[in-house]
Amino acid sequence: MHRSRILAASGLILLVTGCSMQPIAPEYTTATLMPETSACVERLAGRSEAISPGLDSDDFSIVNWNIQKGKDADWVADLQALNGGPDLLILQEALLQTDEWESLVPGYFRSFAEGFGRDSSPSGVMTVSAARPLTECALVVHEPWIGTRKATLVTEYALTNTDKTLLVVNIHAINFTFGVRKLKNQLQQAQSIIAEHDGPVLFSGDFNTWRGGRARVLEEIVGELDLVPLEYDVDHRKRIFGRALDHIYLRGLSIVHATTTVANSSDHNPMSVRLRLSEQPVRVGAAR
Repeated sequence: MHRSRILAASGLILLVTGCSMQPIAPEYTTATLMPETSACVERLAGRSEAISPGLDSDDFSIVNWNIQKGKDADWVADLQALNGGPDLLILQEALLQTDEWESLVPGYFRSFAEGFGRDSSPSGVMTVSAARPLTECALVVHEPWIGTRKATLVTEYALTNTDKTLLVVNIHAINFTFGVRKLKNQLQQAQSIIAEHDGPVLFSGDFNTWRGGRARVLEEIVGELDLVPLEYDVDHRKRIFGRALDHIYLRGLSIVHATTTVANSSDHNPMSVRLRLSEQPVRVGAAR
């Protein structure tokens, strides 16, 4: 099992690997950077063994949200106001080093891939989970014009009552380009990993699909992967030129409920979803 580099945290107590009936201390990790997608694929656990229980395959909840680096302190209250405590927080523009995590998600695990930010206070994509990730890795690209980093974070989780594992791909897509080639390359990295996973998939994040060409590239790739876009009973997703920027795509999962909420603490709005494992997850061949 992959062991991530554990960041220093005051008072952190690590449990010995193995089964335990005691609460498991939270772990703060950065995903291993993978220069090639094949290296990330090789790290996929493909098994359900874990030193903590998996996510409930019959009912688990997620929130996807670009929190705009937490510039507005009210983002904490807005997140707390969402119904229940989500099992997965799929965040973009999240600060790694902030005191709020301890009170917001005590006992949860944080996986992080650095994007833009100062060395002393990096921000990036973060997936916060009630279950310890089996595997994690990061893929990083750079904005063609301004050179800032944009990250894709891959994590994998055990599920209860099945030997299938859940693959979660959290992406903050390239934004500032003339054409779509750089964006397509970034999305194809994720595609190569998703195509190799035999089990349920969440492909979620801020895709920056603010014009037609960008949206069509994304639609083509998720279509090849047999990923289904979520639709919401109330849709408050951030839009530019009438096009939503944030999306969640599924494979091998059934939707219990999906909605969005207005949050003035960020320039994006959170998406809240309850899911369960479908009886027959789809297997898709490797991308060519």
